[in-house]
Amino acid sequence: MDTLEDPFSFVQDTLMTAAGGFAETAIDPVVLTIELVFLFLGLAFSAIFSGSEVALFSLSTRMEDLKQDQSAGSSDDRILKMLDKPRRLLATILIGNTFANIIASVLAAVITGDIVAAYGFSEVLVFAVEVIVLTFMILILSEITPKIIAINNPIKVSRTNSAFIYSLFILLKPFAKLIADSTISLERYLPKPASKMTSEDIRTMAEVSEQEGSIKEDEREIIENVIGFGNISVREIMTSRVNIIAVSLDESLQDVLGKIRENGFSRMPLYENDIDNIIGVLYAKDVLPYLNAEEAEPTLNWKTVSRKALFIPATKRLDDLLRDFQQEKTHIAIVVDEYGGTEGIVTMDDILEEIVGDIADDSGEEVSLYTRFKSGIYIFDARVDLDDMEEILDTEITTDEDEFETLGGLIYHLTESLPLVGERITYKNMELTVHSVKNNRIRKVRVKVNYPQETESGSE
Repeated sequence: MDTLEDPFSFVQDTLMTAAGGFAETAIDPVVLTIELVFLFLGLAFSAIFSGSEVALFSLSTRMEDLKQDQSAGSSDDRILKMLDKPRRLLATILIGNTFANIIASVLAAVITGDIVAAYGFSEVLVFAVEVIVLTFMILILSEITPKIIAINNPIKVSRTNSAFIYSLFILLKPFAKLIADSTISLERYLPKPASKMTSEDIRTMAEVSEQEGSIKEDEREIIENVIGFGNISVREIMTSRVNIIAVSLDESLQDVLGKIRENGFSRMPLYENDIDNIIGVLYAKDVLPYLNAEEAEPTLNWKTVSRKALFIPATKRLDDLLRDFQQEKTHIAIVVDEYGGTEGIVTMDDILEEIVGDIADDSGEEVSLYTRFKSGIYIFDARVDLDDMEEILDTEITTDEDEFETLGGLIYHLTESLPLVGERITYKNMELTVHSVKNNRIRKVRVKVNYPQETESGSE
């Protein structure tokens, strides 16, 4: 049996062998430094590509501003040339971004392998840490941070990176064009998205744009009015029959001229016997040729002077009515009820006011439908629209299920009878008092609003 002549020499030889093996697998600091430099360069280029993608494509809606702004010179020219071919530009950026991320990932794997070989750590543990750290660095340094910067300063970021991206845009043209053309061919076989942008999405975008300062408040209101335009019926905006200024077939020229001067209307319905029998529309400009007639009082047949009237039901939607106005080349329509009687009239101005807001008449004088006193009391015309009244009083009055549109209609609905002057009605947080009545019609209403804070302070 063999025995160890010198056990201490055996241990010494074993330690020297281990030390020699460790020295062979030690990490070269120069190589490690180079690998780390290229790793962070990959992350930096990935950040440039990610930020440039967001910045450049956010300028697609502002190309006219870039064309008019000559301050940046060649950088804007490069941006416009790239945006003219958006698919090729996107392919170029994605190629560069993918290549940069691959370099960073490969170098991270190499560095991790060197660490495992040098120190003998668990491969599973080290590679798990590498994946977590690299993912965190790519997300924070190469994706989220540059994209946030690009969103806040798209023009500045685009101009700064334009030279570098444009160079790749030219160098990678064959590959980028091949990818762009391939996506076009692939799109033919892909199913089309079923869901489209809804009206609520557009309304939300308008509100966000207003908050960010991209659009003004009145522009946002116009967008919202256009969205809801097709859901509004003629009954909601028409002038009721009791407020119609019309011309009778028996009226003289002076009577008609007097109505034109007094009311300033360019078009008025022409009726025979009563307002339910409208036979046409009389245009003020068609009456002008008779002002210089040789006869002091020429005899006119208003039927020959008037034009054809457009009759529509009260349930017609505004978008359909606007189309009818375009086809018939008219600006006024007679609204009839289910029995064929006249319910009201609607004009092009009424439609436009639903989109852009109130429009003053040709005289430039606005007719106010309410008066506010220092005490907080309001005197409203009973014809005021309840939607306008809600905005004035900053309180909720109606719901979508209500069938009345005006303050007078609300009071008739609440009392179910013709109210007398001085009659007081409490509705929600409002105190309504009939101020004046004429010819069985409510003319003025006194309104006092009891706001919640006022009620609380009073109880205290």
